[in-house]
Amino acid sequence: MISPKNSYQKEYIFRINKVIDFIYNNLDKKLNLETLAQVANFSPYHFHRIFAVFTGETLNNFVKRLRVEKAAGLLLTDPDKPISEIAYYCGYTSNSVFSREFKLYFKCAAKEYRVQMQKELSKNGKQDSKIDKLRKSSTGYIRIIELKEKWRNIMKTNIEVKKMPEMDVIYCRHVGEFSEIGVAYEKLFKWAGPRGLVGKDTQTITVYHDDPRVTDMDKLRQSAGIVINSDVKPEGEFGRLTVLSEKYAVGRFELTKTEFSEAWNTIFIWISENGYQPIDLSPYELYYKSPESHLENKFELDICIPVKPL
Repeated sequence: MISPKNSYQKEYIFRINKVIDFIYNNLDKKLNLETLAQVANFSPYHFHRIFAVFTGETLNNFVKRLRVEKAAGLLLTDPDKPISEIAYYCGYTSNSVFSREFKLYFKCAAKEYRVQMQKELSKNGKQDSKIDKLRKSSTGYIRIIELKEKWRNIMKTNIEVKKMPEMDVIYCRHVGEFSEIGVAYEKLFKWAGPRGLVGKDTQTITVYHDDPRVTDMDKLRQSAGIVINSDVKPEGEFGRLTVLSEKYAVGRFELTKTEFSEAWNTIFIWISENGYQPIDLSPYELYYKSPESHLENKFELDICIPVKPL
């Protein structure tokens, strides 16, 4: 476990530990994002990424892991308890779901696991790797991810909190993989060009409406947009939205396509170090190079996350 850098990160850790305790004590209940975000007093939109940055696991995987590990422990400590009762006690909605999750995690059926582990425990106290895994994987939950110097240098990171202006945006909605949003931009520029909306100073913006750590990748909504300063009538698949003027944590980055996830983690860690927390508004990426440069696999942009003081 890496020590927090300051009192602000201690507050983040306190809240995440509070959620972890809540999860552990309520594994038999339905644990949805909204409930857990409320326990942590974070915005539901951003909590999933915050949790993953600080623990190294997505919220969904964490809950799944605790459930299956608790079930495995009960198989050993309560050998006469029916497996179906253990599954229900650990929050599984059916035996089939439990059987699938258990076998996926431990590579064997629950009944087989109970028999084999009891044999191993009876052999002069010897433990095999599965028991080690069970005992070790639930410790050391909080691990603040260290920002390696290579990332600080490669990304040329400069992050600050500032009030961003209100922006009118004409957009083409994209649903699906981030890497395929270029199709939406191509449509947008073909439509916007003849209307005089594209020039050397054209600024592009991607507004994120869903968190990829929560929403299935094929359902992720993003708006590929152009910032406009004139009255443009939307039509068909080309809509109009307003990005509100708020305080944002703004990080300037130069990235290749493979570096975006690390950049977002970087700015979330910075937010935790500097006494802020995200609020429930859509974040966005504001690009500073022409769309043609994106084809060269290089992006110069600001990642903008709406925040308020802790």
